[in-house]
Amino acid sequence: MKTGSIAKFKMGEVRKGAILLPTHFTTASKAKESKQRYKSIVRKYGEKAGKVNESNNFAISDIKADDVFSRGYAQRETAVTEEHPIFDSGSLNLNDDQVERLENRLDQAQDNGNILHEMAFSIRGDWLAENDLYDPKTETLDQNSLKRAEQKVVSKLFDKAFPLPLGEGQDDVVWFGVIHQDTDHLNMHLWFSKVSEETRPEMLHKSGEPIGIMNFKVKKQVEAKFRYELSNEATTVENAKIYEAVGKYQSSIKNESLNLLDNTNKYTADLQEIYEVLPENMRGRWKVGNTNNLKTSEDSPMYLANQRMTKLIDKLLNDDMNDEFKSFVETTLKMDQKKEYVYGSQNKGQQSWSQGRYDRLQKEMANSIYRQFNENFKDPERLDRRTVQAKDFSNEPVNFNKSAVDKGFAKDRFGNFENIRGKGEAKTQNKMPVEKTTFTKLNSISKKLNQLTKAEVDHMHKMLNADKNAVSKEHDISDESLGRNL
Repeated sequence: MKTGSIAKFKMGEVRKGAILLPTHFTTASKAKESKQRYKSIVRKYGEKAGKVNESNNFAISDIKADDVFSRGYAQRETAVTEEHPIFDSGSLNLNDDQVERLENRLDQAQDNGNILHEMAFSIRGDWLAENDLYDPKTETLDQNSLKRAEQKVVSKLFDKAFPLPLGEGQDDVVWFGVIHQDTDHLNMHLWFSKVSEETRPEMLHKSGEPIGIMNFKVKKQVEAKFRYELSNEATTVENAKIYEAVGKYQSSIKNESLNLLDNTNKYTADLQEIYEVLPENMRGRWKVGNTNNLKTSEDSPMYLANQRMTKLIDKLLNDDMNDEFKSFVETTLKMDQKKEYVYGSQNKGQQSWSQGRYDRLQKEMANSIYRQFNENFKDPERLDRRTVQAKDFSNEPVNFNKSAVDKGFAKDRFGNFENIRGKGEAKTQNKMPVEKTTFTKLNSISKKLNQLTKAEVDHMHKMLNADKNAVSKEHDISDESLGRNL
């Protein structure tokens, strides 16, 4: 909405996105029909009087550190002396020669039949103020920081938002941006186009015109990166603390739950019920499945086990682990509030961040329990001593013990997991049927061995008798020969 003045941004808005990124594109043929030239946007719209203003371009940190107004605009370190408020990859403010080159390249892009893309980072006033980019009292705006953020993110749009990178060379995309301050939200406009003629089939419609629609996922990633570049240190640190706290609660809940399940009898019956419905043909490979939560389809071989696992985890979280779980939920809700402030109200059916983390907690707890049933017991103390030198012959030892001690939990040799697993395996082995044919085969082999043994004994007796005869003859010959010689 027009305000009729510069930098009079609306403050105190809630449930609206901090930064929005609407997009639009114009084809060369459409522009030709309207007798419009791409380059006309630079001066007629981009630099239109009443929309832009470089005189209020201050770093807010400078204002807080010193009274810049007492020294005057031209004396400050960040003062802009260039002529145009337009910026691109190489400059925060283009000079006359750069603007002329920009216009020539836009002409070339249009003559080659390429599309002109337009985007606008629409930014809420209170978010700008919160991140030290805008001072509503003095109506000053840190335009240089805003421009640098846009410079950092545009390459992702050019490289990833289309089936192939938009440019076919280092200098094959022309772009420029400008900051407009005449509405209730700050608008940072961005225009870009391919320069050389587009001939790649992947980048053309059947009509022969270049593709104009961008990948929505990439567009959202660019929006997020732009917001990250502009967030001040305090906001970044605060967010990092919330993420870290959620991770710690999640790890603590998972490991303490495993200790409870393994070393107390309170949940043994629940574990036994889960183990009894685990699919035999997946032994050693039991896990939730390829879902983001514990809900699997009835066709899944893990369906029954996951159902019973859900009941067990709910029981744990609402009983012994309730205090830690409440802290986990409260912390995730803080991030929900921050995200609503930044992204605006959620669409109907859209999953909240806190719900996603809860689903992840459930799945990780389930898989950690299945893992105890999958793995053979390994003595942590023995494994901790088993180290060898790394393959690169460095002096750092490599620890073999990766699964036995899993981030704070070590399975007990005589605990519930091993007890249930051992009974289950023994029961499975006892159930294995022995076929009649097995006994028949064994009897046949035994008879053959007996027959062979008898034949061999007879053969040995014959050989022994032959040897005796040969020895007696040799003695006779030897005696006779000796007598003759004498």
